Amino acid sequence: MKQLVTQCFRGYCALAVIVSGFTALWALGVISVAVPVVGYAWFAVAAAGTVVAAGMFVQRDEAIVADATEERVDRFERAAFTGTPLNLYIGALAAWASVSFGWVLGGMSADGIAVLGYGWLAIAAYGAVVGIGIAAAHGEDVATAVSPSERLETDS
Repeated sequence: MKQLVTQCFRGYCALAVIVSGFTALWALGVISVAVPVVGYAWFAVAAAGTVVAAGMFVQRDEAIVADATEERVDRFERAAFTGTPLNLYIGALAAWASVSFGWVLGGMSADGIAVLGYGWLAIAAYGAVVGIGIAAAHGEDVATAVSPSERLETDS
């Protein structure tokens, strides 16, 4: 089961990277597609993330390796791009998803849609900075967390 959860998580990450590239090409005008196509692509990412999150929640013991020491948690919380910046990013995602849901229900004008789109671009840019910071400051920990059995085999 752990391998299934790991592979689903990797697939979700790959899907998010592909849709991010697709969105960047669209935003830069390299490709021309209708706005709903970009939105539906992100809804697909959200749906895949929901399935992965549910799988990780249901199989928590197999999906999460509880090996974090107090020192490692403190180092994560004190790093420049984790701790509070990561919490702010997650909060922004939740808040803007609520605003987006309001748009889906039909409560926004055309100008509101533009604001919504720029908000998502700002959140994506901030997320990229946080993600790069996490990879730079905690690359080894992230690699171990993504595939602990493979890392342990190469370390021996």
